[in-house]
Amino acid sequence: MRRLFLLLTLLAGFALPLGAADNPRPEPAPVTDPAQIGDHYRQVLLRPEFQETPELDLDTRVKDWLSQSFTHLGLKLNQMHFASQMHSFSLLLTAVLLLVTITGLLYVILLLFRRRGLRDEAPAAGIPGKKVFLPPEFYDEEIRRATGAGDWHTAWMVAWRQFLSRLEHRQLVETDRTRTNREYLAQLRTQSLPAPTLGLLARMVDAYDHFIYGRKPIGETDWNLFHQQIDEATLQLHLNEKGIHPTGKQAAA
Repeated sequence: MRRLFLLLTLLAGFALPLGAADNPRPEPAPVTDPAQIGDHYRQVLLRPEFQETPELDLDTRVKDWLSQSFTHLGLKLNQMHFASQMHSFSLLLTAVLLLVTITGLLYVILLLFRRRGLRDEAPAAGIPGKKVFLPPEFYDEEIRRATGAGDWHTAWMVAWRQFLSRLEHRQLVETDRTRTNREYLAQLRTQSLPAPTLGLLARMVDAYDHFIYGRKPIGETDWNLFHQQIDEATLQLHLNEKGIHPTGKQAAA
């Protein structure tokens, strides 16, 4: 009887674990409460392994480096023997820089005023319409002195100025400092002058360009020919006669 009881007890002991394995304990229900989930999430973020050290941006690192550099430089300067004289030296350097700046500004202002003055004066020498010739009779004495000294170049130029003065006096051309001989010839072509006279005037302008502008040496023969052309043109244009039109007709009273 005792053996039978022990046998049943052993069988019961083996049967209970098998039954427990066949029927496992149920798992806990998942948490769906938003408040609990949020609280758990915040607790996880507070753990050391989830803590991140914020990195400094480039500007902050540069500012820190400059600050440390200047601090280090200041310490080095304080350790030097002449550190106590740095304040006086900085004042002297500031004064020198200020003096150089003021001097440069004054120089620039003076240069600008000088250039402005030159620009204002430059047009005055060549104002269009400004008369440049004296009355014709004022050139006679200068021509006599030049021919007496054999200075044919000067005599040529003075005789040409006298001829232009006569043209201006008879209102055949408008003279000023900016016009050339070719421009005076163009003005004469608008005066309805005879063709031979215009041809003579053109030869005179060509001779002036050849000898004066071309710097060809002028001899007495060259001067005599040019002076003869001036006398002939003066006669054809009636420049020495009052009341006579350049075309040769009697001017109306």
